[in-house]
Amino acid sequence: MANRNRQLFPLHRQILAGASVSLLLLLSVLAASPVLHRALHADADHDTHECAVVLFAGGVTLALGAFAVAAPAAVWRVQPAVVVAELFLASPRYLRQPERGPPVA
Repeated sequence: MANRNRQLFPLHRQILAGASVSLLLLLSVLAASPVLHRALHADADHDTHECAVVLFAGGVTLALGAFAVAAPAAVWRVQPAVVVAELFLASPRYLRQPERGPPVA
């Protein structure tokens, strides 16, 4: 079973996933503890301080600006209405309604 998992998830993907989870855990701990944040760098008490910990704690993501792409201009076109000149009525495929069967003998 372990060999099969190694084939599905190569080592570089496992390392990237582990590093991402570790970074998320580190940012969460630093955002929850001001003492640890101050230990990381001295200017953490300033009002104008901005770092990854403050942005993570505030919920601000700067990466969204990279994905904001203008949508292509759409041209509105009205489709012509299709008018049927004749109605074609078909006879039903059954004589009795589907919920009613033949009489019980």
